[in-house]
Amino acid sequence: MHDEAAFCHDSDAEMTPVETDPLTHSDQAVAADLGLRLVPTVAVVADLDVENTRPVVLVGVTMSAGEFRHNTATPTFLITPDRRRVMTAKFLAGGILGIVLAVVSAVVTVAVAAPWLHARNIDVNLWSFDVITPIAGALLSISLGVIFGVGVGGMIHNQTVAVTVIVVWTSIIEAFLTGFVPEVGRWLPSGAASALGGTWTSEGGLLPFWAAALVLIGYCAAAASAGTHLIARKDLT
Repeated sequence: MHDEAAFCHDSDAEMTPVETDPLTHSDQAVAADLGLRLVPTVAVVADLDVENTRPVVLVGVTMSAGEFRHNTATPTFLITPDRRRVMTAKFLAGGILGIVLAVVSAVVTVAVAAPWLHARNIDVNLWSFDVITPIAGALLSISLGVIFGVGVGGMIHNQTVAVTVIVVWTSIIEAFLTGFVPEVGRWLPSGAASALGGTWTSEGGLLPFWAAALVLIGYCAAAASAGTHLIARKDLT
């Protein structure tokens, strides 16, 4: 009887491993099949990239196209006739606003996720590469998202149309291409923002961090240049 009890005790010990990873074995198997790197960190608990980038793009659109919706563009450019200077100020303000929003988002995410993971007996090093990478990606993608939105608002002066284009493009078209045609979606803004989130790698169809950063910077530079050029040429009469 003692031997049988000891055997059962040992079997239970073997059958009850201590879980230290928030991802289940099935999750890891699926991740391996898909070629994705699901990181057991704060990045898994809260999405810091695409879902946060879309609203800040709309904020950027409002900063530029909103001038025309509320009829403040004419007095703005009468006070400061150099329209390129006005747009440069908007880009700088948008970038600063994006950084502030990203910092707040990261702080709130860590403040919520860290105790939740701790309650599940999951130790997470907040200074590890897998935590710092998505946070750095959020800082970059959110700040660039506002700048991109300012540029789009400079190109499309009707705020309603600009917002509709952004929402439809990011939530439907880009989401489809990124999910089902990754060789195309990886080069689009949302694909680059997802890569900066730290939960995807190039094996999963998206770009590595540095390449995604360059792609997103390129899109922002193109939008800023085109928006500034069109604002400078627009007839306000």
